[in-house]
Amino acid sequence: MTTRTVEYPADGLTMVGHLAIPAGVGFLPGVLLGPEGPGLNDVQRRRADALAELGYVALAFDINGGRWFSDPEEMMAYIMPLLDDTERMRDIGYAALDVLRAEPRTDPDRIAAIGYGTGGAIALELGRDGVDLRAIGTINAVTTGRPGEAANIRCPVWAGVGSEDPIMPPAQREAFAAEM
Repeated sequence: MTTRTVEYPADGLTMVGHLAIPAGVGFLPGVLLGPEGPGLNDVQRRRADALAELGYVALAFDINGGRWFSDPEEMMAYIMPLLDDTERMRDIGYAALDVLRAEPRTDPDRIAAIGYGTGGAIALELGRDGVDLRAIGTINAVTTGRPGEAANIRCPVWAGVGSEDPIMPPAQREAFAAEM
């Protein structure tokens, strides 16, 4: 496996992602891996590496321009406007998708998107915008989209959220389930 840092523009920032590529030759399925609100860290980098060990080209993408938010209030002040702006989320997702598709080993017809928190919301927005993904998986990201856009999702969606999660109250989980 090889890994490298990739820089790319999105949301007016220089994003700093982590690309993990299995050893060998030939096309392989790709996976976009989105981080939680504080940003991309070694946890997501190791997850991308683990996906590469399983035979996937994996990009752990950035949402904060290489920044890690250690102050929860500062992070929420940055993330909440992003979560309220569908187009910004989609633009960040498309920029990461372009990086993954540009890797010569990536099979552009076999890409999945998974994410945690904000990264999961971005994965869902790519699906709602009609991106041809093979699967979407989210942890703690049961955001709802614009009315009717869930019909654009053409792949299985797996969403996990804790029943006692204070950030995703029951009404939000129910609205997400109804939308899907």
